[in-house]
Amino acid sequence: MLENIALIKEVHEHLATKDAQVQAREALAKINLQKISLYRVHMCNAYEIFCVCVVRAMMSDDKSVIIISPINLLDNSSSMDDVVSVIKKLQMSQDIVILDTLANETHYKEVSCNIVK
Repeated sequence: MLENIALIKEVHEHLATKDAQVQAREALAKINLQKISLYRVHMCNAYEIFCVCVVRAMMSDDKSVIIISPINLLDNSSSMDDVVSVIKKLQMSQDIVILDTLANETHYKEVSCNIVK
């Protein structure tokens, strides 16, 4: 997963592989997922894959990150609190927008984020 994350900085900022991997490793450490650094995607659970996607988005130059129906991307053991926690720990500079359907509204009860209907 480390190479997958680092590739964003390598391609878009022409950063050296070693430097990009250092940044990727630091981001994984912020969310306590250093253990998946050498994993391939088939070795990761849904939560870990989701986190890698969020880290990759963080590494991009985009001003906004839009996450669509995150609860559908996670397994049953994860919650919206987990999603919000990852975003906070990464201290992302981008604007984060989470889009979801009203059918998933119950997953957002007790979540510490602004909800606009």
